[in-house]
Amino acid sequence: MAGRKKLNRVNLHARVAPGTGEKLKEIAHKIGYIYNNEGSTGQLLDAIADGELILIATKNRSNLDKNG
Repeated sequence: MAGRKKLNRVNLHARVAPGTGEKLKEIAHKIGYIYNNEGSTGQLLDAIADGELILIATKNRSNLDKNG
């Protein structure tokens, strides 16, 4: 039975704000993580998890929690 090639991948589901999915695809596309002519959020997340990309916070999260 022929079918789609099995990849060693897992599914990740997250609830995010409206528009966040598209923003992540745009970021992925800009830095070269592309699948099927659009940004690949999976590749982007893998790169972050593997330390290939480093995130820098623009706001201190503990201050946000205290001030709203």
